[in-house]
Amino acid sequence: MNFWASIVASQTTLLTGLWNTISSSLLAIAISTVVGILFGIILAYGNRIVKIPFRIYVDVIRGIPGLVIVFSVYYFIDFWLRSIGFALPPFAAGFIALSVNAGAHVTENVRGALQSIPKGQIDAGKAIGMRFGQILWYILIPQAVVRMLPPWLNTITEIVKGSSLLALIGVAELLLTTQQLIAKYNNALFYYAYVGVIYLIINVAIESVGKYAEKKIGRGINA
Repeated sequence: MNFWASIVASQTTLLTGLWNTISSSLLAIAISTVVGILFGIILAYGNRIVKIPFRIYVDVIRGIPGLVIVFSVYYFIDFWLRSIGFALPPFAAGFIALSVNAGAHVTENVRGALQSIPKGQIDAGKAIGMRFGQILWYILIPQAVVRMLPPWLNTITEIVKGSSLLALIGVAELLLTTQQLIAKYNNALFYYAYVGVIYLIINVAIESVGKYAEKKIGRGINA
């Protein structure tokens, strides 16, 4: 069977892998973004004592390779859960690991974006009687979004590419399903080129949407 015939015959397998890649990435993007925004606000404006555990989380996770985080979540947390009668599915371990890793990077991006805004704007908000929550929501966050959007998009693409690590814990994502097809049909070069193009298309689409959103948000704030 030639390469393209095997691709057609394996569409269900490839689509399953693609779905697992996209769904694990989307879950990780959503969780890491929420975590990053909350932790970033705390690191930017929180009490010194309160900041300590969040600072440790960011510095430790950013210094550990993604593969180590994937294995740590899968084996250590799964071992603990099994001791109390639960099991952690590989897919859940996968998107949790991606979320933990990306969350530290998003946290640092949010912190940097918020602290780059001149403090005079906070003082101006207080001068007109705004509470800090209102200053944060109406003044600081809109400006921070524009500043953090480019590095956030980089983090998203890293999540998508990092999802290939989940193959090592048995998640049938795009890379693992490709390896299974290579074992069945050979043609390793063509299959890896094919899956590489798929990853490229996904990341180019993310970048294009992100640039469009950046322009729209920037125009909205400057209007």
